[in-house]
Amino acid sequence: MNSTEMMRREILRLAGATARSAFINVRRISAFYNVPEKTVRSELTKLADENRIRLAGWDGRQVRPLAEWRNREEFVENSPEGFPVRVELVE
Repeated sequence: MNSTEMMRREILRLAGATARSAFINVRRISAFYNVPEKTVRSELTKLADENRIRLAGWDGRQVRPLAEWRNREEFVENSPEGFPVRVELVE
């Protein structure tokens, strides 16, 4: 299992650890798994596309669900670095 797969498992574990949404610190996940923050955000969008999680992130003014961003690339490329994202498991 590579670091990206382990990171995905950890994201799903953290999201399932609470009855409500979890806030995941992208910078910490990035540092722990030794991957760029953009890779973490990209994997988060993939999990959302797979309908495994609901995702929301800070756009510089407010927290918006992923569906309200113009596209996935905007979320990956333009999310401010170091800000946590809100993740909920899809049941």
